[in-house]
Amino acid sequence: MFQTLLLGSALAGLLAFLAGIFENEDSDAGSASNPNSQVQLAPQIGHLHRYYNKAIAGEPPQNALWATLAATVAYLLIGHLSILGLSGIQSVLIAAIIGSLISALMQGLYGLLAHVSRVASMKNFKQILYWDSLVSALPLSMTFVFLSALCLTLLAFVIHSLLGSPFSVPLIAMFLGFTLGAIGSSTGDVHYGAERLYQHYKFGSGIAISKQGDIDVKGEYGYRNSVDTPYFTMRFGGPVTGLTFGLLIFIDAVSRIYGGPWTSVILVFAAIVIIFIFIVYLEKYTRDKYGPFEEGN
Repeated sequence: MFQTLLLGSALAGLLAFLAGIFENEDSDAGSASNPNSQVQLAPQIGHLHRYYNKAIAGEPPQNALWATLAATVAYLLIGHLSILGLSGIQSVLIAAIIGSLISALMQGLYGLLAHVSRVASMKNFKQILYWDSLVSALPLSMTFVFLSALCLTLLAFVIHSLLGSPFSVPLIAMFLGFTLGAIGSSTGDVHYGAERLYQHYKFGSGIAISKQGDIDVKGEYGYRNSVDTPYFTMRFGGPVTGLTFGLLIFIDAVSRIYGGPWTSVILVFAAIVIIFIFIVYLEKYTRDKYGPFEEGN
């Protein structure tokens, strides 16, 4: 029993880490969350762009939708696949792949309509609908959604089967989708918006409200598009999002192995305090070494 819980905790942490990376890259490929508002504002101040801008909804609800849809389809298919003589693990893997594929197709449909309608609304500001920008970034975004939904679906099965959660797999997947979307929006998207869209401003200076929409539309070679963005954010923003979500799931799972509910709460609270103290000292060390933050122009 102990080995099963330990294996489940490690597997849950790994799947959560991968899901965090893929979710953040999907968000960045589609200019979701805060970067979406900056991309929308760009044509209004004369910056015509080639970014793919889906922003179907806030990251928490849309990721909850993809994860729940994939997990529900997988949950319904497992019984039918078992009849074919497949083992339990094989049935879960195949069902999760099929469910995630359906989620990716659904996301592609929503993303297509969202991008086209959003660009059409910018017609008065001379924004052009670049089909090459859409057809190159849309499959990339769908791929990241497929991988993210697959990891979350498998994670939901791990939590339900190996870790003994009493909730159903689709419900667990929905909670995971909400949580991951919130983490990706607050953690990973910062590195797309502040570090990629505003590279012509001094790093760390902050962006004044009057400068919102004044984004970079040209890159190292020609106009930037949404295929370039994940290539940039995969180096830091994606892993940071994955690390945040992975640690959250792993620490919570491990804490339940060594005690009851209240012991788990105490252990998680202690971990939060330790991480908070480390972050405070890290920021203090950074300010002392590199100087105080400067205000943007």
